[in-house]
Amino acid sequence: MAIGRSDETDLLLPLHEGIHEQRPWTMFLQRLRQRVRADVAGILIKDDAGTTQWLAVPEGSEVPTGLEPLRQRPERVYAVEENRFARVVRVDAAGGGHAWLLIQRAGRDFTAADGALIGRLAPHLAIALRTRVALERRDRAAAAAAGGLKRVGIGWVAFAEDGRLLSLSEQAETVLGARHMAFGGITSLVRKCMTTGQLELVPLGQAPVTWMLLLPVEPVRGVASTPMRVLGLIRVPHEGSEAEQAEALMAMFGLTRSEARLASAVAGGASLAEAADSLGLTIETARNYAKRVFAKTRTRGQVDLVRTMAGSVAGLA
Repeated sequence: MAIGRSDETDLLLPLHEGIHEQRPWTMFLQRLRQRVRADVAGILIKDDAGTTQWLAVPEGSEVPTGLEPLRQRPERVYAVEENRFARVVRVDAAGGGHAWLLIQRAGRDFTAADGALIGRLAPHLAIALRTRVALERRDRAAAAAAGGLKRVGIGWVAFAEDGRLLSLSEQAETVLGARHMAFGGITSLVRKCMTTGQLELVPLGQAPVTWMLLLPVEPVRGVASTPMRVLGLIRVPHEGSEAEQAEALMAMFGLTRSEARLASAVAGGASLAEAADSLGLTIETARNYAKRVFAKTRTRGQVDLVRTMAGSVAGLA
């Protein structure tokens, strides 16, 4: 039996829209509970890491735990053995992720029509689950990329083919402030960058001058929205510290803490005398530390040391 027109409006639309709710599928489960006169309507989510979470189950309600036997037959409705006044159906997401849709009440059993309804909803829940899993993976990837760029002090701005601003990172917006509203003035440079395939440098302010590096990028296939064709990169305050970099240097090169602090200060642009002063060392002690640092890192002076550190993961700290 097909899902009726009223159920399409009351149940299917909230089911597919529910992946965007702050607590997914809340509206769908509220309406399903009303539709079948259940005390409880909930979805148990099990992600590809094995973590489980109940969604939209009223606080204090008891939910069945014996769902493991349902692994064998997805999208088939079962009565829960621990409570015969409950129906549950399992769906899977390709590549990982499972969900169980449950309805439960006390006092009397559900009708065959109630069980058939959640069976007909199962394929739609499977589609919504796959979408939710895909969105979560995309969000994790985006969060990891944003965290890495923030760590090393890089903000980004995305431009369309015609030079319009598409989006920018939180760090870039913080540094640029209201200036990002005036990007129309660099439209010609964005187009030039895309046409020639070569880098362009854009001054964005004064005292001090903030520069943006424009890079041409290939459009992502399968993206229906306006594609990004030029990426702008700017320097922003990074989250690392000399203390954290010193810890990385100690682990990588076997430096002592004092040696690592000196190396980190030099890598940050300080001269040997400036590093000695900031660390409370005499210039002779700093020179002795520097000699040991050069030996342990197999570098031939300060320039070589800075180059080595910038090219290693210690530079990310």
